[in-house]
Amino acid sequence: MWKRKVSLKEQYGTLGHFLRGDEPCHYIGQRYIEGTNIYARREWRGVKDTAVAFSWWLLTWVKMAGLVLRSPIRIAKAFWNYRWLSAYLCAPAMIDRWTCGDRGIGLRCDLTAIDCMISDSVDTIWTALRADRKLGETKWTEKTVAFDYTLPKHLIFGFPGCYAINIQQHAAFMVPLLRKELGAYYVDQAVSCGIPGDMCTLPLTEVGVAVEGEYPDIGNFWMTTNNPCDANMMDNNAMYRALSSDGKKAVHALTTPLIYDDATTRELGVHELCEAIAFMEAQFNRPFDWDAFTKHVEATNQVNREEVERWDILARSPYCCLGPVAQAMYRIYFYQQGGTKHFARSSAKMNEIIYKGAERKEKFFPHTRHRALAWSCGSTYYCYAPNWLYNCWGILCVINMDSLTGHNIIETRDREEMLEDLADWYSRTPMRTHTVGGNRHLMQMWETAEKFNCDTILMYDDVGCKGMAGAQGLLEEEFIKHRDRFHIIWMPHSLMDPRIVPNGEARKAVNQYMTSVLREEPVDPSLVDFDDTMGW
Repeated sequence: MWKRKVSLKEQYGTLGHFLRGDEPCHYIGQRYIEGTNIYARREWRGVKDTAVAFSWWLLTWVKMAGLVLRSPIRIAKAFWNYRWLSAYLCAPAMIDRWTCGDRGIGLRCDLTAIDCMISDSVDTIWTALRADRKLGETKWTEKTVAFDYTLPKHLIFGFPGCYAINIQQHAAFMVPLLRKELGAYYVDQAVSCGIPGDMCTLPLTEVGVAVEGEYPDIGNFWMTTNNPCDANMMDNNAMYRALSSDGKKAVHALTTPLIYDDATTRELGVHELCEAIAFMEAQFNRPFDWDAFTKHVEATNQVNREEVERWDILARSPYCCLGPVAQAMYRIYFYQQGGTKHFARSSAKMNEIIYKGAERKEKFFPHTRHRALAWSCGSTYYCYAPNWLYNCWGILCVINMDSLTGHNIIETRDREEMLEDLADWYSRTPMRTHTVGGNRHLMQMWETAEKFNCDTILMYDDVGCKGMAGAQGLLEEEFIKHRDRFHIIWMPHSLMDPRIVPNGEARKAVNQYMTSVLREEPVDPSLVDFDDTMGW
């Protein structure tokens, strides 16, 4: 049983501090159940903010219950067939981890972004399950198509009444965010089939889900791509067998140029888009609706404009109240989905909250010692690491590399220009843009760090990423050149498998740098060394 290790008076000082929830980034580690990352109790944020956090927590359960009530029998079958679906029962706990330490309108801003992702996930999962042949054929089955999760589904909006699912996103990619041990399970299933275990664990997880037969069977064709890297292309064969019913369904690969911003490749990108549209027209037996598609693009552009406005506040002031975890995950989601109703509504609301905070000149991260750019691919099973970085050491991850994808504005007045801009969007996929898209893009980290007024670069070091491993020597040379301007911290992980690099090992690398190189004391000593190996 959990026991309080410090008194309320020691933690809060006065009754006023307690009622307001003025917990100065202190004693957070003592809230964990021993050996886990699971809170023994809800975070006390003061009367008002605790009520806000609890109401949103309840709202998440309501939305999840609403999914079940849409078709209880169908959802029960899905839970029986798909192991990964059980992970989403942990979503409310995930929200607590993503908002750890949040107060005031900063809490409301993060919850707005997270609620958008929850709402979108509920709709997406339902769209997939209602069309799933394994659960029973419906009128939606042939109206829904599987897209590779690295292929944004924007093209589907040119076919009103039809739906696209980024098939691996919720069945594979999202799973370790919620239950990290499930990612390891699917990795083992892929390795058992002879796939090398020393490669990136993301495609291993995707293949593992396919091996287990746990992808929904939807539509009569599926869309794949060469994004973002060679490892992901490796899993296409297994995905082909799983999603094409061993060749019974048509497949189209939308290939994007590796060096995407070269004038000689722009024509190729447009050609591939046109080929994909023609393929989908043939499969759906209907023409592409350019008016409906343009409307979607315009909504997407608006969300992107609002995002750039948020970046301006992030870059030039300390008053942005959007937390690093919510900000990064929100952008990854948005890149795939575009300006759907959830993102259009939440983006405008977030800006309203942020502008209000900036006008008040409220510092929502008062313990900030370092402003960091997080580069390369972050861990999924430890996606809330930026919260730990801030709460423990005062390192605020201002912007994430994956947040910088797909923010170009797409021209809508001229169809040819729209296709060129869209081809650029499809090429700037997460990871491809800044890691395997050419060395000059990898080196954009210095320009980006300057733009966002950062003094630290946090390098996420995925030990299974062969692309980044090949650039290790180049990176080290560049780091030496910039060591007088930036602190460089390597944070190792294994993307989807926590057994290879446990959370504690990732924290240890940061701890060593902060104590040995910078000789700083932690903001919250309770977070420096704790055991969370058994937590999910």
